Amino acid sequence: MEPETLAGLFGFGGALVGAAVSTGAVIWQQRRTARETERTYLLGLSEAAANGVIQITYRMEDHYAGGVPRRETPEGSEWHADLKVLLRDLENEALRFPDSKTRRLVQWGHAEILRDPEGVAVQEGWEAPRYGSICIHFRTVMGTVLRREPFPDGIWAEFPGAWPPS
Repeated sequence: MEPETLAGLFGFGGALVGAAVSTGAVIWQQRRTARETERTYLLGLSEAAANGVIQITYRMEDHYAGGVPRRETPEGSEWHADLKVLLRDLENEALRFPDSKTRRLVQWGHAEILRDPEGVAVQEGWEAPRYGSICIHFRTVMGTVLRREPFPDGIWAEFPGAWPPS
């Protein structure tokens, strides 16, 4: 083979290798950027949902603070309708959490209040009403979401049945 042909083949081979490396680097960078964009989106979604849950817990505590009127009365009907709106907002925020533990906890608390709205308002002795405990634990978990800390696993003791045993 002539030296000119050999030099041309080496040049062509170098161009192919350069093109392959360049294309590979671009694809890798695009995938990395896509993963980072997705991660940023999910963190923002979690942060917004956590702030929403915190605000709902304060509204819920205020709602319960006035007492729970009897369901048969007009005040009771209005009170339960307002609670239903709060619980719908809470459920809506729960759907935004990509973390299954956080989502499951909020959905469980939502169901607990929905199942027995009057029962969670009962105060036994020195123990706080159940709705207050649920709201405080929600804020504890939402704080870990906002600080990007691990989920506080000890929280499950306060919510028996909320998470399947491991």
